[in-house]
Amino acid sequence: MLRKCMFSGSGGQGSALMAKMVCLGAIKENLKVVMTQTYGIEQRGGDSTAFVIVSDEAIGSPIVENDADIAVALSQSIYGNCLEGVVPGGKLFTNSSMVEQPSEVDGFDQILLPVSDTAVELGTVRCANMVMLGGVLAGTGLLKLETVEEVVRETMGSKKPQLVDLNINALRTGYDAVKKEMDNE
Repeated sequence: MLRKCMFSGSGGQGSALMAKMVCLGAIKENLKVVMTQTYGIEQRGGDSTAFVIVSDEAIGSPIVENDADIAVALSQSIYGNCLEGVVPGGKLFTNSSMVEQPSEVDGFDQILLPVSDTAVELGTVRCANMVMLGGVLAGTGLLKLETVEEVVRETMGSKKPQLVDLNINALRTGYDAVKKEMDNE
């Protein structure tokens, strides 16, 4: 099993945190993992992408270059890059709250999730990345939901305990939304 992922958004949307959660979860599940990151020179608001490779075997190269099995587009400004970065048979998870006119895709699946709107309903737009991560987990089986919940408790529990329940709820909400959509297909 080798999964190449790209988590993209504008600075402050939490794409790097999503990638970090995947990395820590992969380690907990005894998988090999590597992460690289690109971001604009702006201090805030510039586009950023975190690339993660998860495998059950040694990873020879940390490069994800237009060959992602799993891609996430949290913002309109990075959406085009994500479209070009998915391999045939892959999946692109698109924040339909921010990407107003998603393109028709051919050769891979696009899952539209209104994660920013959902996050606002949950209490703050800042948990949109966790809603999306839950959707990614449900739509790909990349990691177990319980593993990522454990990572959230460990990483946020000591520094920001008030955010643990919110982020776990956000994960579960995104997970349930995609599971429900998949069951209806």
